[in-house]
This record gives sequence, structure tokens and C-alpha cells, in this order.
Amino acid sequence: MYFIFRMYGETVEITEIEKEPKKVRVYRSRKRNPIHGLRRPDNIRRARKTCLWCVSAAVAELGCPLLVTLTFAGDASDASYANDSLRVFQVRLRAQFPDAQSLFVPELSPRGRIHFHGLLFNVPLSLGDTRNGKRVVSYGDERKLRTLAELWGEGYVDARKTDGSPRLASYLSKYITKGAGQVMFNAMRLLRISRGFPREDVVRGDLAKELARRYAMRKPARVWKGDNIFLGHIKKTMYYQNVK
Repeated sequence: MYFIFRMYGETVEITEIEKEPKKVRVYRSRKRNPIHGLRRPDNIRRARKTCLWCVSAAVAELGCPLLVTLTFAGDASDASYANDSLRVFQVRLRAQFPDAQSLFVPELSPRGRIHFHGLLFNVPLSLGDTRNGKRVVSYGDERKLRTLAELWGEGYVDARKTDGSPRLASYLSKYITKGAGQVMFNAMRLLRISRGFPREDVVRGDLAKELARRYAMRKPARVWKGDNIFLGHIKKTMYYQNVK
């Protein structure tokens, strides 16, 4: 059996694979052809997992983020323009707050307008509103100073404080599934992460096997089993750090 130990936030995921994965080098042409159909299901699953891993790791390492929504004041149906606008915003954000980290996912409104949902770490939490459900308890400085709106420069920014709940990862990953069904999003990434964003810790091989043996004495939170044509039998076991 081949073992992969992955830790993100308070979650530990141990994968047991019957056949060791072989490293296959794929040669790609420099010129990419546009994708006109739907995205591959495995690419969507990979993007969702990456979102879950990264957000969980960032919350554990960087603390509570701001939950923001970036919307366009004018026409918002050009995916290439929206993608470039988001890239410029992330550059401006880092220039204003050098330690800032960000993660964004696009969404298409029922009216066909693109907007972005995301998390901002290492930025002043005072910018965000404090909410209890849908009710605003207190307004943040962003409503007066428009700090993020000026950096965005394309329209409106809604910012709210969060408590660093692990549910933030699931909340954002659901937009990846929604966006995957939009052909216009083929011109952009479903998950845009800033450089240096915290990642999950991964260990493979014998050390992962030893860690799996130690965690086997704990009660698992979830166990999944399945089969793969290339890897054989696969077993994934999840543990929570605060649960013995």
C-alpha cells in the first residue's frame, strides 16, 4: 500500500492506495486551444479540493479573513476582462497591504453578470460589516473609506467580518461547482489564489505510513473507500486534530 498524509487546518486526511502512482510527464504545446465545451469532472473536483485545502490551511495559519464580493458597475459579461480586472485588484491589494493574501471564485448572476466571491487575509478587519445572519449589526469602515472599492476600481465591494469558521471553505467551493457549468468561464480560472497563499502539508511514502499508524489509534471522522482503474483500491480516512 502507498500512503499519502495531508493536513490542512484542523483536518488530517490519510489516503491508502493499492498501487503507487507513477509520475507521468506530460508534454504540452505552447499554444492552448480554447475550450468550447464543459470542463472535465476531474478538473472540477481538483479545484474544489484545492479550495477546501487552501482555505482551511489559511484560516488556521492567518486567522479570520474578510469575506468580500466584487461586482462590476457596468457591463459584466466579458470573462476575459473580468479575469484581468481581478488580477489587477490582487496586485493593487498587495501593494496597499504587503502581507495580504486572497482567494477568489467567480459566479454568474441570473442576469448574466459576472462577480467574484473571495476571502482577504491580513487586511484590517475593521473594513468589514458585522452581521448576524442577513442582518447588519454594525457597519465597517469600507462603507466610509471605500479602501477596497478604490483598489477594485470597477464597481462595488461588499465586505463582512468572519469568525474563521471552517464552513468558509465549503461556502466558497460550492461556487466552483456552479461556475464549472458556465462555458464563458473557460476563459478564466475557477479558483484564483494569490502568490504565497498557505497550502496544505503533504507527506508521502514511508513517513506517511508511520503517521497513518499513529492516527489509526484515534476515532476517524469519516472513511471513504473506492476503486480506481489505475490505482486499484483506495481508502481515505479523515481525522480532526481536536478529537482524540
